[in-house]
Amino acid sequence: MLMHKPTTESNRQLARARRMPWLAGWILAASVHAQPASTDLYRGITKVEVFANSAMVITGGEPLRYQLAIYRLDALKNVEAAINQRLPKTEAAARAYFQANQAEIKKQITPHVLSAANGIALARHYKIDRLPAIVVDGANVIYGVPDVPQALALVQQHRAAAAKR
Repeated sequence: MLMHKPTTESNRQLARARRMPWLAGWILAASVHAQPASTDLYRGITKVEVFANSAMVITGGEPLRYQLAIYRLDALKNVEAAINQRLPKTEAAARAYFQANQAEIKKQITPHVLSAANGIALARHYKIDRLPAIVVDGANVIYGVPDVPQALALVQQHRAAAAKR
């Protein structure tokens, strides 16, 4: 539930959440469910980027209302494992297999490799230090929340609190 660019009050709340991570989840659940039904969860949201590994289940969201990108940062390991699983056991047979299937292998793995490489570069750019992380509009990073609507609710609450100041 941690967000970059916190306000002074948010700094105190985040410091408490870091000391008591079990409490952060409880507060998050309570605060998201306390959102008024009339609030437009997607108001002002244009881009959502999710950073996770392949073991994490990312849920929710309405990608038609904003641009959504999900980056699986361990995708390169998964691609390597998939290639190795298909390779014959001997080196000569593996070379022959790769030579015969090189175009098809490249066609299958290129999108996964590009997505993983872009995700790693963006994660470094945003200084993401743990997963899952959801970046909203390139400005707010929410940690530990695998549900996109929950993360958006936190961002909207943060924006509303900042607007009242």
